[in-house]
Amino acid sequence: LIDIEDEAAAAAKAVAMVHEGKVKAIMKGHLHTDDLLRHIVKRDGGLRTKRRISHVFVMDIPGRATPVLISDAAINIAPDLNTKVDITQNAIDAALSLGLPLPKVGVLSAIETVNPAIPSSLDAAILSKMAERNQIRGGIVDGPLAMDNAIDVQAARTKGITSLVAGRAEVLIVPNLESGNMLAKELTFIAHAEAAGLVIGAKVPIMLTSRADDSRARLASCALALLFNHWKATGNPVETLEPIEG
Repeated sequence: LIDIEDEAAAAAKAVAMVHEGKVKAIMKGHLHTDDLLRHIVKRDGGLRTKRRISHVFVMDIPGRATPVLISDAAINIAPDLNTKVDITQNAIDAALSLGLPLPKVGVLSAIETVNPAIPSSLDAAILSKMAERNQIRGGIVDGPLAMDNAIDVQAARTKGITSLVAGRAEVLIVPNLESGNMLAKELTFIAHAEAAGLVIGAKVPIMLTSRADDSRARLASCALALLFNHWKATGNPVETLEPIEG
């Protein structure tokens, strides 16, 4: 425990401890998110990398065998295409760290066809093509997809969508922060999903816990940070331990 009364100074100290090699992750405590992020993204002495930072929610939804990742619902308010490229790559990296091989990424819009009047559908189509050209790596990216045909196989079949992702998406890239935030909270408070989150793209993973988060969500976020650091250091996810018979 380090006794620092000023919130901004506490954030600065946390960032300094990363540079000193004393910590490998940062969790937001009782201070404003902006106060923490200001020190993380500053050009001199911050934790910036070449990639834009973004937030990834990992949702454990009842009835689904694998988690669903949602990005970005906490950092980038109205991301442009370049920002969405980094958001998508960060989310794929998070999925890989959880042991999802070649994660299926659905880029969401209101429709599943390209419509120039709906900018998110254009971005989704471009991101899909960029993944085909290896400008986004590690996952299968398809879009635009509406929420129903991204996660429900029957909905995708009904609409005649032929895709490796449609109906099977494990990662959902949302058009903007508002839609992502609503989706994550609806899953948490209506579908009773367990949620944890991580900010990726900085030199270390950052946990932006909410005041509404319980201890279980905070602990899960810590686990995500450990899994991500292991993957980043080794290039492989943590191996799942099989239960011992008897």
